[in-house]
Amino acid sequence: MAICPSCGKENPDGFQFCGFCTAPLTEQPRSPIQEERKVVSVLFCDLVGFTAASEAADPEDVRARIRPYHARLRQEIERYGGTVEKFIGDAVMAVFGAPVAHEDDAERAVRAGLRILDAIEELNEADPMLALQVRMGINTGEAVVALGARPEEGEGIVTGDVVNTAARLEGAAPINGIAVSEAAYRATDRIFDYEELEPAVVKGKPEPLPIFRPLASRARFGSDVTRTHATPLVGRELEK
Repeated sequence: MAICPSCGKENPDGFQFCGFCTAPLTEQPRSPIQEERKVVSVLFCDLVGFTAASEAADPEDVRARIRPYHARLRQEIERYGGTVEKFIGDAVMAVFGAPVAHEDDAERAVRAGLRILDAIEELNEADPMLALQVRMGINTGEAVVALGARPEEGEGIVTGDVVNTAARLEGAAPINGIAVSEAAYRATDRIFDYEELEPAVVKGKPEPLPIFRPLASRARFGSDVTRTHATPLVGRELEK
C-alpha cells in the first residue's frame, strides 16, 4: 500500500495519484537550479528614519505611507529595465542585468536612481505629510545569477559581494543622495556629472571604498552610445 503524502490515506500499489485527494503519490523530482555568473548592477534604496517613525504609528497609517513609495520605486526601476528583487520593509533591492541583460545596465541603474529622487520629491509635493527621505547605493560587479528565479514569489535573483557592497554603500550615501561604487562610476563617468565623496568605511572591506554621487545626466538616454532601446526622457533628463 502507498500512503498519500498529502492526505495520509492508503492507496493500492501501482497508483500514481491518490484516489481520495488526487495528489501525486510520489515526490516529483525538482529541477536543479541553474546558475551562471554575470556582471550586474545592484541598487539599494532605503527610507531615512522610517523605522523609528513607524514604531509609534498605527499599522494602517504606516501601510498608507509606504504603499505609494513602493509603487513609484517599482515603476521607475522597471522604466529603465531593472527588476525589483525584493522589498524588505522600507528597503528596496533592484537588479539591472538579470534576468535580462543590456550593455548599459550600470547607466540604467544610475538613471533609475536619479529618477527615484525626482519621484520622492513628487510624492512629497502631492502629500507633504509623507515627508519621505531616501538613501541609495549602486554597485556594479560579478554575481551568481539564478536562472529562472521568480522574484515575485520571493526567490532571489543574484548573490555575491556586489549585493552586499551595494547595501553598505546605501548606508554611506547622503540623505536624498546616491552613493555609487568605483566600478559603477567608471562604467558611467562620461554619461553623468559626479561629485566625489569621502571614501566610505564599510563592514567587510579592509580599505575605505571610493564613492561618487551622481548629480545629473549629460546626455539623453540612448543618444551617445549604441543601446538596446531608448526610453522617453523624464525628470532631470528633460532639462538636458
